[in-house]
Amino acid sequence: MICVYFGVKTVLPMKRAIQYARAYTSVLKLHGSIIYDYLRRVKHKKHFIYMIKVAIVEDSKKWRQNLKEYLERYGAEKNVGFLTDFFEDGSSFLNSNVEEFDLIFMDIDLAGSSGIEASRELRKRNERASLVFFTELSQFAIQGYEVSAFDFLVKPVAYELFAVKMNRLVRYLGESMVKTFIVKDANGVQRIRYDSILYLESQKHYVYFHLSDGNVVRMRSVLDDVQDEFLSNGFAKINRSIIVSLSKIEGYSRDDIRIGKESLPLSRIYRASFVASLNKFLGHGG
Repeated sequence: MICVYFGVKTVLPMKRAIQYARAYTSVLKLHGSIIYDYLRRVKHKKHFIYMIKVAIVEDSKKWRQNLKEYLERYGAEKNVGFLTDFFEDGSSFLNSNVEEFDLIFMDIDLAGSSGIEASRELRKRNERASLVFFTELSQFAIQGYEVSAFDFLVKPVAYELFAVKMNRLVRYLGESMVKTFIVKDANGVQRIRYDSILYLESQKHYVYFHLSDGNVVRMRSVLDDVQDEFLSNGFAKINRSIIVSLSKIEGYSRDDIRIGKESLPLSRIYRASFVASLNKFLGHGG
């Protein structure tokens, strides 16, 4: 089973993804979204710089395909991942979990509905997503300001112009989004804020995320697949199976770490590297 992890900046275990793709299919489906086979073309990269959750709301198959191909190409060129859902009308889009999306391409002239109206409803539930109108009706693009549209594209659009606009979008998303790590668990896919994680714990074939609100999220994986991402972002390993958030540590002794009401064992082997990581973190104002 493939495990794909993503957020604003994230690790993707590419080797497993490629093995899965070869064995089963070149199109991987995850929670109703698609990770396209451009994974093969970027397999030399260690991980995607960004993984962005995208919605394409477009009633024309031709233009859905056009955007899909542009996103694949841009992702391969820029080392950016897109997890994309497709909708043929505003109603089906609004019936989805619109709060999840980071970027939305919206046709203004949808069959049987208005993209502007769908966007107004969207903004009641998701104010942070970047909204791009993709339309043949350039005279109506000005209406996008009513719903805080980030930009608009007039059909047909050349890839070169699309890439220029995407560069601006990706920079904005990277600056504005709270750093998150999205995991697939028994309930589907969920986004976990880094600043809500107390520690990660590995047991057998699962990694458990212990959160500050008391919840625990379980993901089928091993610690080795995710530890590099966390160790470079304010976490430290304290034994073979536990990685802790340095910002959540309340104290430590020679043999244990105190986080919240819990005391976690500090291994002799990891003691020196843990202390060095903590001192570096505190020295940078952590």
